[in-house]
Amino acid sequence: MTMQESAGAPAAPNSDPHVRLGPRGFPLLPGGYGRSAYHVGAAPSYAVRGEGHRLWDDRGRELIDANNNFTTLVHGNAHPELVEAAARAMSTGSCWGIPNDDEWDLAALLLDRLPGLDQVRFTNSGTEAVMSAIRIARAVTGRDHVVMTRGGYHGSSDVALCAGGSASVRGVPQAVVGDVQLVPLNDIDALRQTVEEEAQRIAAIVIDLLPNRAGLIPVSREFLRAARALADRHGILLVIDEVISLRLGANGLSGEYGITPDLLTTGKLIGGGFPVGAVVGREEAMRVLDPRQQGSIAHSGTFSGNPVSMAAGAQALRLLTPETVSRLNQRGEDARRAVSARVAPLGWEVRGFGSLLRVFPAGATRVDEPTQQRLWWAAYDRGLLLSSANLAALSTPMTDEVVTDLADRLSDAVISLGEPPR
Repeated sequence: MTMQESAGAPAAPNSDPHVRLGPRGFPLLPGGYGRSAYHVGAAPSYAVRGEGHRLWDDRGRELIDANNNFTTLVHGNAHPELVEAAARAMSTGSCWGIPNDDEWDLAALLLDRLPGLDQVRFTNSGTEAVMSAIRIARAVTGRDHVVMTRGGYHGSSDVALCAGGSASVRGVPQAVVGDVQLVPLNDIDALRQTVEEEAQRIAAIVIDLLPNRAGLIPVSREFLRAARALADRHGILLVIDEVISLRLGANGLSGEYGITPDLLTTGKLIGGGFPVGAVVGREEAMRVLDPRQQGSIAHSGTFSGNPVSMAAGAQALRLLTPETVSRLNQRGEDARRAVSARVAPLGWEVRGFGSLLRVFPAGATRVDEPTQQRLWWAAYDRGLLLSSANLAALSTPMTDEVVTDLADRLSDAVISLGEPPR
């Protein structure tokens, strides 16, 4: 069987005017998309410019940007201080094959926010950070298995994709799938049973404290405490994924819970709009990366710790003061309250924490794709840009007036759909 036969008949050329075709008549990008996360049914417009909380598309429409590149742009678009920091770094060299001062600077800022953790290793993305953390845990423990909560998302590495279940693991070897054990979110009995039965095979428990794909339902304090206790009892590393949630507390969301992990992964906002990821951990775990030590594991990445991401990220963290986090979180609470008051009578509820919010059918853990796409377009038509999963992420340039406007537009979009499907 040829590759073409196994993949099915070729798709018809895309008629969207944005899509450029290659020499054989197919879109240069599969389906016309550079990222699967861009897909919202019909092809969206293209961004041409951003400034603060606003974004303009190629049709001249001005939007409130509540997507913020999937929560990354906590300071909005083209923040002058971040542009200046990146330009300064770029003017002296965008990347080198030896260390740079900005890498040390950003590492120090991260450790100031994450008490109890000792060292940082930078990667190019949150996906790479989680992938590296799992490898560290396996090297430290000598074990292979990983426990995750069902329906979570920890990036697009083979191991991480297993959390999404059967819908996410096409192309992932079964041997990898077999190394991952999933437990229901906040089910302490299931977590305890899984760990107790397989403790000598488990390297890491990986937890996202506010998993968007699992319904934006927060991990309970009791569940996280149980995970910490089980990890301590059985020599397992607790990995908390804060790629998204670092923005939610002055010391990250784990700081709000008062639980210190062995390894913490992050990314997104800590690059100031440039590619970045990081593993932050206790020295006794991170020492396995020390190349001076015999038996250390090699970790590299051509652009890991590049000075542009480091300089912009350091400035992004400096701007995200505890007072700024508190103010942004309060505006998120105000937005959730305002939207909920209008959409609850129709059978919708608003979930989230801090500066993140998302509308769901009441009691549901997921939204069917057609409804999700209808809501995305209803918001877009009202000048509000959400993530493709309809998550709204606030940014520091948003004033009280902007957040009120955002809440009104989101409420109007939900109301236009009527009652959610049952």
